Amino acid sequence: MDLALIALSARPLAASAARAGFAALSFDLFADLDTCAHSARCVRVHKKNGCAFDGDDLVQALHSLAPAGLPVVLGGGLEHDPALMARIAERNPILGNAPQTVRVLKDPIALAALCAHLGIPHPPITLEAPTAETFAGANVLEKKIGGAGGAHIRRRETGDLSPPPPDHFLQREVEGQSLSVLLLANGTAARLIGASRQWRAEDPEHPFRYGGAAGPIVLPEAFAAQMQQGALNVALACGLVGLVSVDFMVSDEGWFLVEVNPRLGATLDIFDVDPLPPLMGLHLAACGGRLPDVLPVPSEAHAAGVIYADRDMVVPQEAWPEHVADRPPAGAAVAKGSPLCTVRATGPSVEIAEARLVEYTRALKRELGLLPEPAAAP
Repeated sequence: MDLALIALSARPLAASAARAGFAALSFDLFADLDTCAHSARCVRVHKKNGCAFDGDDLVQALHSLAPAGLPVVLGGGLEHDPALMARIAERNPILGNAPQTVRVLKDPIALAALCAHLGIPHPPITLEAPTAETFAGANVLEKKIGGAGGAHIRRRETGDLSPPPPDHFLQREVEGQSLSVLLLANGTAARLIGASRQWRAEDPEHPFRYGGAAGPIVLPEAFAAQMQQGALNVALACGLVGLVSVDFMVSDEGWFLVEVNPRLGATLDIFDVDPLPPLMGLHLAACGGRLPDVLPVPSEAHAAGVIYADRDMVVPQEAWPEHVADRPPAGAAVAKGSPLCTVRATGPSVEIAEARLVEYTRALKRELGLLPEPAAAP
């Protein structure tokens, strides 16, 4: 075994590790068919509070199955719990950013202060009751500290001046397109892998839930240099290592940095493709201080979107199409609102890749009974 992988969904990490020739021990909440196929061994960890790790179960599984000293790579799902990251690191070294670094970047007050120090636009935030001076005339978002995937974000009722609940903060909502920059850093330098655009998979209960991403894209010309420099400055100021992403909201009027994700994430589906080297290999090399001089640009555009169950359902027996990832086994129970699978598409341009993704998604939803059948012709 070469390394252990831990993420709410470890499939993108496992696929990249397999592409790089590593034998991985994967821990996640789903143990989907393709995660298991890409891993030397795949372990499903107990859930807690809906879609989060049971930390005790995770640590017990890691200690039972991974030898002491086996390096660990983390994906999404632990940012809200640096203490759990520290428990993991006591026995198995983390190849990536340290729990203390994650704690700072996921502290909304610390991130706001860092952005102010670096001259990076960042939406006003507070851990207390919102004030008219800061939030007047604007929509206010309530977010979980360290939350991932967007399902934790709510828009407050107009006039709600109460403080946020524990472990949450308030942020002034900024309009625009959600864009993300993927960086490879070694603590003292960084390289831009590429940029992508993201969209929401909204429903009444989850208006800001992550829906998918497409790329590579060209950042808006008016702000591209500033955004790239801002992302690089954050990475260098914090001494970040490995693959990290920086998320922005961009409109015609300007841009805001809204989040830093100091770990591997969902855009592996967009950028872990030929002719780029396997990103897991680049991540491990960067954690050891090595960065490539140049990186090739993907020859095609890629898009990936998440399908969520719109009701409690049992996965049918039908075979999954080739363009579907995160494939649950037949007979698996999927709760309403939970991710069901990921659909992927490619094309000579981002627009064509996204159009194909829409087509594939609609066809799959119809097969799974997640869309109403079209009305019969009269």
